Amino acid sequence: MAQLQLRPLGVGEIVDATFTVYRRRFGPMFAIAVVLAGIPVLVSLVGGCSLESGGSITCTSPIGWLGAVVGVIGSVVATVAAILVAAEAYADVPSDWRRATRIGVRRTVAIILAGIVAGVSTAIGFVLLIVPGVFLLVSFAVVWQALIIEGIGPMDSIKRSWRLVEGERWRVLGAGLLVIVLAVIVLGIVSTVIALILSPGLGVSDGMTGYLDLQVTNLLSIPLTAALGTVIYLDLRVRKESLSSDELAAALSARG
Repeated sequence: MAQLQLRPLGVGEIVDATFTVYRRRFGPMFAIAVVLAGIPVLVSLVGGCSLESGGSITCTSPIGWLGAVVGVIGSVVATVAAILVAAEAYADVPSDWRRATRIGVRRTVAIILAGIVAGVSTAIGFVLLIVPGVFLLVSFAVVWQALIIEGIGPMDSIKRSWRLVEGERWRVLGAGLLVIVLAVIVLGIVSTVIALILSPGLGVSDGMTGYLDLQVTNLLSIPLTAALGTVIYLDLRVRKESLSSDELAAALSARG
């Protein structure tokens, strides 16, 4: 299997590289998602969580709500931890999902802080007007990649993402939209299959089916989100800093 090359990529090549990383490192990335997000989901299911027709989640017990909340936080941490695995595909080093999980968990507070600052800023941009919101969303596209790969703090990772994306926003936006469209199609098929399997004839309620469908697609999306952001991040660093495979491997090794 040929090693992925660190080189400047066009929009189509970013899309292709994203799905290549997703395919090659799906196992360890999905394992991270299952441990950090999947287990809490099982707890929430036991706690009677379901998806209402309006799209809101309801749970019939405190343990269900606890599982749902931990699952949301776990999904974010899993996405960031999976970034290390995605980057290892370019460094051509074996992936250790347990190590990546430990690193992600250790940086949970930094991950949440960076997510809150970037998320609130983007939300304000969308409230003011759609264009500023999209501009900020793209500007913060590689915040978590900078945080986990370079080992920097929340605010530094936000500044780092802004500098890396500067001058490349249209290309980043185009690649991101293409991957999202393809992912929606594939995940839509998965959702349909789940709905057919968990039919009312099996005694599974519509709310439970909807909730399980939501969580399964989330688990499958975590590796894809990590792969897309990582490919874009590495492409930007190659273009602006001539990043080499050796430098990337050294950075990943330094994370612990």
